[in-house]
Amino acid sequence: EYAKLGTEKSKGTKVFALTGKINNTGLAEVPMGITMREIIFEIGGGIMGGKKFKAVQIGGPSGGCIPEKLLDTPIDYDSLIAAGAMMGSGGLVVMDEDTCMV
Repeated sequence: EYAKLGTEKSKGTKVFALTGKINNTGLAEVPMGITMREIIFEIGGGIMGGKKFKAVQIGGPSGGCIPEKLLDTPIDYDSLIAAGAMMGSGGLVVMDEDTCMV
């Protein structure tokens, strides 16, 4: 059953830890292939206080940041690498318009 979920190259599910400037923090298990936008805005409930999304850091300190223009990137190993990021530990730190990224 597990292998029926996900994409052809990235089977199954992944657990992400949602944190940062997001309404619903916590752990979320999602099928591989779901988009970053779906995780942040549907599961995570969007940005706190109705602020504008800036970026999301994925995969821990070395995982990379995904800007707004790449929010529709599917969560799978190849797509994230193509976007300049990696899945890593499954951390998702959401940043709003007021977050300093330096």
